[in-house]
Amino acid sequence: MTDHLSPLDIAFLAMEGNANPLHLGAVATFAPATAVHPARIASVLCERAQEIPRLRQRARTSLLGGARWVEDPGFAPEDHVFTHHVRGRERFTTLVSHLMAQPLDLARPPWELHVVTGLAGGRFAVVAKLHHSLCDGMKAVALGLRLFDDSRLSIPDSPKPVQRSVVPSLRGIRDTIGIASSVLLNTRPPTLHSPVLTASTRPRRVVMSRLDLADVHRIRRTHGGTVNDVLLALVTGALRHWLSAHDSAGSSSVVRALIPVNQRSRSGDAARGNQISGFLVSLPVGSADPADRLRKIRAQMEAAKAAGPDRGAGALPLLADKVPPLVHRLAAPVMGRCAPLLFDTLVTSVPLPSVPLSLDGAALCEMYPVAPVAPGHAVGIALSVYRSSVHVCLNTNQTWMSDAHWLDGVLRREVASLQDTRELVGLPR
Repeated sequence: MTDHLSPLDIAFLAMEGNANPLHLGAVATFAPATAVHPARIASVLCERAQEIPRLRQRARTSLLGGARWVEDPGFAPEDHVFTHHVRGRERFTTLVSHLMAQPLDLARPPWELHVVTGLAGGRFAVVAKLHHSLCDGMKAVALGLRLFDDSRLSIPDSPKPVQRSVVPSLRGIRDTIGIASSVLLNTRPPTLHSPVLTASTRPRRVVMSRLDLADVHRIRRTHGGTVNDVLLALVTGALRHWLSAHDSAGSSSVVRALIPVNQRSRSGDAARGNQISGFLVSLPVGSADPADRLRKIRAQMEAAKAAGPDRGAGALPLLADKVPPLVHRLAAPVMGRCAPLLFDTLVTSVPLPSVPLSLDGAALCEMYPVAPVAPGHAVGIALSVYRSSVHVCLNTNQTWMSDAHWLDGVLRREVASLQDTRELVGLPR
């Protein structure tokens, strides 16, 4: 089984760097009914990974800048699955942070799974890493589900690759020019001394927090909008608290966030690794009223959806997919450092199925997605909803943002603030 990487896949491959590795991550915790045997969990994962053709492949590049997925003749799943034992939440998050900061070996299939035992209550975790050239968030979920019990049989692997013509049509050229113009018009110099932008390569820290989905739905019913609108408002409030706590709230009234948008259903090509665009949203961190922040975010998201995902700086992935592979090989390392010209942070929401999931009989309890961090950015934010909980994860190199207790507290204050505004909007509790 072989197929070619798209230009966007190649862009993610070319932008890989030691300080800012471009892999997607996930931290899943499980509650087993009996004692955990890490070797047993690792064996189950190896057996299931062996059954997924894409996980047996690595990217082979050509002289003209293109690349294709080819079978790795030396592939052994045991080389990608590791076991660890820790004691305590702090050591666990330190391990997760260390693992996420380490680049994947692109000379072999670009993925890893880490089984971590020793968590409170006899629980264990699986920390997953998949390179962005391999998949976007939606494809990562599809691949990951095949590692779970039962569900793995209902998620097909990539079908035979769809051959796409490389001859540009006049309409395609016009669309490309329109997207490029839109991206360029939305660039602007980075805000000086902004704490959400940094040249630092200090060790990164992964911070995780969990919220009650019922609280989010209550806010949504009161204020309108979608669950994602509410989650963006909560993130905005957390960023405002963070900026205010460090005398930076006045440096900018907004934080420009890139919100990835899934394009997979529109293209109908499930074989490709990345099919994404994005919306550019100005998170109103300068507003002191939580309800006002939510209203502004809701209005922006509604306007962005009406305009479509091919306008603004958020359309950069669409533009990247129209650029020849050789250009990516030559220009991607430089272009990757231009992210602060387009946006200040990434906020991605990863859709998960609402059905109960398990691994070797152990029920899935939490699923935290971990976003990559672009060069020049201080934090990447990822969200997921699984059954009755919302999982929030920050990937940051700012020490004052790396306190899990701070994140728990500020998010809960934001939830309470939006719930306390119910009387102000004249709606029933």
